[in-house]
Amino acid sequence: MANILLRSPYYIYNTRATALSAELQLSVGGVLRYTLVKDTDSSNGVLFEISELARDFIDIEYTGTYLSQAIAITGSITFYDAINAGGASVGTPISFSHTGFDGYGDFEQGASPTITDLTLMQSNTTVYWLENTAGQIPEEASGSINYATFSTSATNLSVGGITVNIKRICEPKFEPIKVTFVNKFGALQDLWFFKKSIERLAVQKEKYKRSIVTSTGTYNTSKHSNTILNAKGSEKITMNTGFMDEGMNEPIKEMLLSEQVWATIGSNVLPVILDTESLTYKTSVNDRLVDYTIDFSYAYDTINNIR
Repeated sequence: MANILLRSPYYIYNTRATALSAELQLSVGGVLRYTLVKDTDSSNGVLFEISELARDFIDIEYTGTYLSQAIAITGSITFYDAINAGGASVGTPISFSHTGFDGYGDFEQGASPTITDLTLMQSNTTVYWLENTAGQIPEEASGSINYATFSTSATNLSVGGITVNIKRICEPKFEPIKVTFVNKFGALQDLWFFKKSIERLAVQKEKYKRSIVTSTGTYNTSKHSNTILNAKGSEKITMNTGFMDEGMNEPIKEMLLSEQVWATIGSNVLPVILDTESLTYKTSVNDRLVDYTIDFSYAYDTINNIR
């Protein structure tokens, strides 16, 4: 059994002497989803890639509550002595069982990346946290995600055998914003933006000119001759992290690569999309002070048009 990362390919290769084809029955979330048939190669082996298929059935949600969101993946490969899963079966079926997380591996990690059991599920071991505020750090917990909590005054927390240092930030001037994103491990991770934020509104509209002349040749001067049609608005927000150490480069990178991001503004958890599409990594040697300014768009129109 392995903890596999569904945004990267995960390959299963098996061989069976004299076999000419194989059939994979793949179940996701306890339900049979796919039946795949492939002919074997010159070594009587067959290769299946399962993560892309399994990822269709995991959809990460966040409403302010941190839940374990992983999916069970099981399968059985049966070999046959004829092509296209024809003829008689060869030997006993090969079964496997994995847990899928909505994460990914880096190119340098090689093929079919996995997560070690009972390990820290974030890349940084120092977090910058708003003072007098509790929080949570994700860890793998025997095929699920556990969010280890720390108190409003904690300065460190042991997670997966690793000590995570918590640096408390007092911000008297600006309203800090918590951004939550799905990181490379498939876990929810928080990143605080402590400094100045700027919100903007972009409006799209169509205009047309209409006649307001009545049948008697007069018109009402309070009516619009130039008229607006289908006015739409979308809002954007720019946030600044404040100063941090260069160890935060990796979570910033993972946030930009994340496909699901939320911003907690006041008591509202709002879906956002990152508009920043490139990043120059900052280091204390090159830049002395490390901070990042990131652009976001709210992932919805300002006017409620959900139908």
